Amino acid sequence: MDPPDHTRLRGLVSRAFTPRMVERLRPRVEAVTAGLIAALPEEGDLVSGFAYPLPVMVICEMLGVPPEDHERFQGWSETAARSLDPMLTAELISESGRSGREFRDYFRDLLELRRRQPGDDLLSALTRVEELTEGELLATCVLLLVAGHETTVNLIANGVLALVRHGLLRQAAERPRQVVEEVLRYDPPVQLTGRVALRDAELGGTPVPAGTAVVALIGAANRDPAVFPDPDRFDPGRFDPDRTDPDRTDPRRLDGAREPGRHLAFGLGIHFCLGATLARMEGEIALSALAAAAPRMELLDPAPAYRPNLVLRGLAKLPVRLNR
Repeated sequence: MDPPDHTRLRGLVSRAFTPRMVERLRPRVEAVTAGLIAALPEEGDLVSGFAYPLPVMVICEMLGVPPEDHERFQGWSETAARSLDPMLTAELISESGRSGREFRDYFRDLLELRRRQPGDDLLSALTRVEELTEGELLATCVLLLVAGHETTVNLIANGVLALVRHGLLRQAAERPRQVVEEVLRYDPPVQLTGRVALRDAELGGTPVPAGTAVVALIGAANRDPAVFPDPDRFDPGRFDPDRTDPDRTDPRRLDGAREPGRHLAFGLGIHFCLGATLARMEGEIALSALAAAAPRMELLDPAPAYRPNLVLRGLAKLPVRLNR
């Protein structure tokens, strides 16, 4: 979406994701994290037991989605994530259409409930915004729910895999901010994104006529050796925590390759990820708490399977032994 519609819609929801608002969630995120870790078996799948339920519970509480509905929308969310891929089968296109209708019907009923019984949540607040059409309201709800957990699931699971493989899990407890920034660079939850040129342009000597679809490879940009020396090496030390802005989500800060935010895991410009502050906080809390509780964790599968998604890259399962 482009301005002015993009500016209007983003402005309506962005206030719920400011650093100050997100920081108010910290105690709840820490409590949910501690509860999930305490319930983990000594051996099991870390995706289903920890990486998935944590961000789902957080975004559902923010939106006002009942906890008992978590499993109900899991399939819809997974289909929505797969439908972002550039190459879709006819079967997946059909499934995506059906799933999308069911997802919107779910939110239509939930929004009506929030109009009658408003609460202190984002959905209740959105129902009071007269500028939103029903289509915009429903699309925004689906976007926030899917984007609010599918990506953070990958951030947590991809992070654990990289840390354990490199024998650096303890660093997540010692310097969680640097670890999360390096995970976002090294194995970003979103591998690519798409844009359409609004006017004739040129990229790297290649003409891009207006109306041309362009695929931007975020994962490749984050391994650019001109920006990150030895880019295939997982090294949280490449990010200096003393050189940060108070608002680390500001996409305009591009000075200095060692500054958090230099990677493109959250995009850039007016479409910079709305939930970057929340994702960072969840990742830092999740990885640091897990490292403190199980610093000698082992992989039970040295090559765990990934989901078939291209855009949202994440593990299907991550079997581990905690060795608490």
